[in-house]
Amino acid sequence: MAKKQVLLGIDNFRKLIDSNGYYVDKTLLIKDLIDRPDQIVLVTRPRRFGKTLNMSMLKYFFELPACRQFELEQEDMSYLFKDLNIFKYGEEYIRELGKYPVVYLTLKNAKQKNWEDTLYNLKLTIANEYKRHKYLLSGEALSEYEKEVYNDIINMKAEKIEYTNVILNLTEYLKRYFKENCIVIIDEYDTPIQSGYTYGYFEEIIEFQKGILVKGFKDNKALKQGLLTGIMKVAQESIFSDFNNPLVCTVLAEEFSDKFGFTEAEVREMAKYLECTEHLEDIKKWYNGYVFGINTVIYNPWSIIKYMYNPRNGLKPYWINTSDNRMIKEVMQLDKAEGKKVVERLIKGEEVCKVIEENIVYQSVKDNPDVAWSFLLHAGYLKANKKENVRNKTEYKLLIPNIEIQTIYEDVIIDYFKEDENSLEYMQNIIKTLHEENVEKFERILRELYLKQVSYHDVKSVRISIEDIEEVEQDKKYESFHHGFLLGLFVLMREQYTVESNKEFGLGRPDMVLIPKNTNDAAYIFEFKWESTKGSKSIDKLTQEAMSQIIEKKYKEGLVAKYKHEKIICIGVGFKGKLLKMKQL
Repeated sequence: MAKKQVLLGIDNFRKLIDSNGYYVDKTLLIKDLIDRPDQIVLVTRPRRFGKTLNMSMLKYFFELPACRQFELEQEDMSYLFKDLNIFKYGEEYIRELGKYPVVYLTLKNAKQKNWEDTLYNLKLTIANEYKRHKYLLSGEALSEYEKEVYNDIINMKAEKIEYTNVILNLTEYLKRYFKENCIVIIDEYDTPIQSGYTYGYFEEIIEFQKGILVKGFKDNKALKQGLLTGIMKVAQESIFSDFNNPLVCTVLAEEFSDKFGFTEAEVREMAKYLECTEHLEDIKKWYNGYVFGINTVIYNPWSIIKYMYNPRNGLKPYWINTSDNRMIKEVMQLDKAEGKKVVERLIKGEEVCKVIEENIVYQSVKDNPDVAWSFLLHAGYLKANKKENVRNKTEYKLLIPNIEIQTIYEDVIIDYFKEDENSLEYMQNIIKTLHEENVEKFERILRELYLKQVSYHDVKSVRISIEDIEEVEQDKKYESFHHGFLLGLFVLMREQYTVESNKEFGLGRPDMVLIPKNTNDAAYIFEFKWESTKGSKSIDKLTQEAMSQIIEKKYKEGLVAKYKHEKIICIGVGFKGKLLKMKQL
């Protein structure tokens, strides 16, 4: 048999198997669903984590062949599964193959920029599913009036009220015809909701989907099981609270934790089969790191597939979405000092503690930081490491999962500075002065940028309001803010320098080290000392203290020992309020 190959852009299970595509076996999802008594299941995962392919796989397994008579696919589909894991678990599961009528809707393309076009797309999706079951019109399962409404839906001429019953009615018709309860699969249910939130038709889409979903799933006597997928659980307007106790499996839930995305064992098996195991450790750093449930570690499947398709293209960020990048930026702007500071801590690899909501209220994403950070977690831009209950709320320690996602956060920081064309010019000049080893000019440009970019509002926002807190604690607040600002600045130089923040060199940890990728350029060691304007130290003393620490802690000697780099410039920087001063060694 010909060797299987990695195929891009195929989310139809049958097409993937028939095309001899490499398939990471997720068929035990079938077993999990058969074993569960839950009638309604919602599974939320980040985009491109295999939701549509899994739903297509379920459709081909459970669906009666006669449901596909207008698709010319009435043959037995057992050949698709005979070599996969589900066939290893006994006759009780195999008996479920091809047993039920299935209603299958994928809403992933209903994301237009206005309500009219999105509504048209939704009606077209529903019309196509009704058309797929058009054989219902040829028998006596439907009354003449029901046939008339059925044709109106196919022709997209039905009244608005009729769309609230499209799932309820279709499952009832299928049950009459086949004498079996139905399985309903709705893939990416929240894609149009997210677009409605982004483009201003949120109320319209919520009203439309609530009518369809609540009527289709609540007390539906023709329903065997309903399965929905999406990125997150939408809390608004009682969409799910009106269901009959649905099982909700977010990225924080243990159920189905290994069924979406690739486990480490699956990636290793895939790499071995495709003969590209050489860079497995680097692949792990780039695309691993998600944690679903309690401790199931998951790789980003989209990025793995893109990389395995052609490893010669190298390790790079394949999983990028501009709209979600905007969300990271909006989170930063919710609290200009706190949000930016948190992003900078995340870039440094530090944990941040946040209260996480499993139910997302979209109207609060831009108003409530907790909801905003929750959005980023569910969307795949953060991972939750540990949790604890704090004042009756669940607080998680959040981290950036891998290098791929870190590059996205770094781009957001870069965009933060690039918003202003004048600031971009400062950035370019700063990089140039470092290449030229012109510290005097670097100091002047940085001072100008600092005065321009850092408002007194930013600095004041990190001050402590309680008068009797020790001055040292106040200085820590200043230090965190200034360190974050400069880390964001130096991220801009990542093409020319590797930026090390608080990494061990010599006898301590310098604040920042810039290691040039061109060995002919100088490396830089920076040590910063901060004090508020209320402090007693002069800016000259702060600068001298920074330089003295570089010498006493032997940072330069540590850098030489680690990187064998002889051309090193040490810079002590003092900050007092919005003023800064440098001293070079």
